[in-house]
Amino acid sequence: MSSDSADLEVAAVVGFGAGLFWFFQGFRIYREYRVLADTPEIPIRSMAMGLVELHGKAKGQETVPSPVTKTPCFFYKVDIEKWVRSKNGGHWSLAATDAQGVRFYLEDATGKVLVDAHGAEYDLIQTGKRETGGSFAASVGSLFGGTRDSSQATGSGVSESDLFNYVESLASTAHPAFSLNAGTLLSGLGGGSLALGMGSVHRYRLSEYCVLPEHWYDVTGTCVENPAPQDEHDRNMIVKGQNEPTFLISWRGEKEVKSTLRKRAALHIFGGAALSVGCLAVLLFRLGWM
Repeated sequence: MSSDSADLEVAAVVGFGAGLFWFFQGFRIYREYRVLADTPEIPIRSMAMGLVELHGKAKGQETVPSPVTKTPCFFYKVDIEKWVRSKNGGHWSLAATDAQGVRFYLEDATGKVLVDAHGAEYDLIQTGKRETGGSFAASVGSLFGGTRDSSQATGSGVSESDLFNYVESLASTAHPAFSLNAGTLLSGLGGGSLALGMGSVHRYRLSEYCVLPEHWYDVTGTCVENPAPQDEHDRNMIVKGQNEPTFLISWRGEKEVKSTLRKRAALHIFGGAALSVGCLAVLLFRLGWM
């Protein structure tokens, strides 16, 4: 069997598995869409304990600087991708996601409620994107603003060495907010052996998303009792529920959130099914069973 033939069969197996994953992921997204479709948006003053959908402006006294752009925010998510070399050149592979921040208030015309964003699914404006290490393209990686307004990227950014230190510190300490395949990063960090500049071996791409002060967000989550209220109007808090896992924080409006979820579900279900069927057909043909 030739090397190209073996590679094709391996690719077909991987594609078949990926298609199945996307297919079942699509049903999870569709379930989330149905939950949101059955949960009407209500004023903050009218919410009761349990699953609620709210729309309001993010407010609070305390902020944190985001890792990539140093933008003052309440919460950030950073997707960290590692450049994986292959015979065809290479590709970016998602290695880990870091999500951290402080509690903030969501406020509308009727009142406000505390939000603990840990554990949510985040659909946020991108505040920055940087590549670091390994190539000239990485060294000239630039910051750019959010989808709606280029003024979103208000931070001055950090140096390449600071970005390396950020990735290395998270991976080496097994940070609890580090999800997905943090081991992929550890394998690339090599015990502090990262070299900066043109000769660097390991390349990373960091995409940053933030919950920004004074911006409007749609939040669907579970309303519980606030364990440390500041006053009589601060008795509730929105968190990820124990019985209802749906917890979404989005910069989009209610209708756009639901429309986006519906399209994502359809894309995953039908796209995943088509990919699995196509890869299975290729594999069966290569094995002489068709």
